[in-house]
Amino acid sequence: MVNDEYRIDVSDTVVTLNGKTERDLKSSFGVELRYIEPDKYQFIFKSGFHEFLNACPGVGELANMLPSCTQQLSEFLIIDEPDIGLAIAQDTLYNDALLLILEELAKYSGESVESLFDLIKVQILRDLNTILMRDVDDFSLSLGEHTLFESRNRERTLRIESRNSVKVAELSDIKRIICDEKEDEYEVLKKERWQAHSNTKMYSNTGLNYTKYHVGEDKRLDLFEYVYKSQTSTQEKCLKRTIQRLV
Repeated sequence: MVNDEYRIDVSDTVVTLNGKTERDLKSSFGVELRYIEPDKYQFIFKSGFHEFLNACPGVGELANMLPSCTQQLSEFLIIDEPDIGLAIAQDTLYNDALLLILEELAKYSGESVESLFDLIKVQILRDLNTILMRDVDDFSLSLGEHTLFESRNRERTLRIESRNSVKVAELSDIKRIICDEKEDEYEVLKKERWQAHSNTKMYSNTGLNYTKYHVGEDKRLDLFEYVYKSQTSTQEKCLKRTIQRLV
């Protein structure tokens, strides 16, 4: 099987409604996925390993303290275990050089080395699960829109299209945020659900989870996009994550 390279972009912004920025993260890194055997993968950071660490919750800006040599500590063997699914081989995760780096991070963060290892594992396996489309259950549904869940305060809708032999699946999960304020823009968001992820408009007292998969003719992931947006009386949040296969 041909190996694939992907570019992963992450942005995470939290702004209070008085204009104070509480978090403003932008991160970009490149990875290569090598298919070693049917149940073995090599996940290699081609660029931006620092930025990957910077985007890991719990590691964050501590990664900026690391020397540039850590770019070489970025290859992980992943095995598909029959009982537990994808797991990082311990001998690649616990290599001596990476262990030394995480010991330094542990000193600054107050976290244990084991906790930092776990944070890194979670992020790597999440991205690989996405690339392999392991968490997609509804792709077998017919083309068109499908309401998966509907209540007064939440609606989950799937849209499947075929564009020039590329299958596109979009999932919109919107909710009304219940708070002291009686007014919200939930009904407006329902009408604009398929555009809301790409515009700068925020919808008061609502939350949006938007996910999109582009699947190529070879049945492998070409593009993944995830957007979370919410606005309450105290703050606005916007999280975006994009994984794009490089040609």
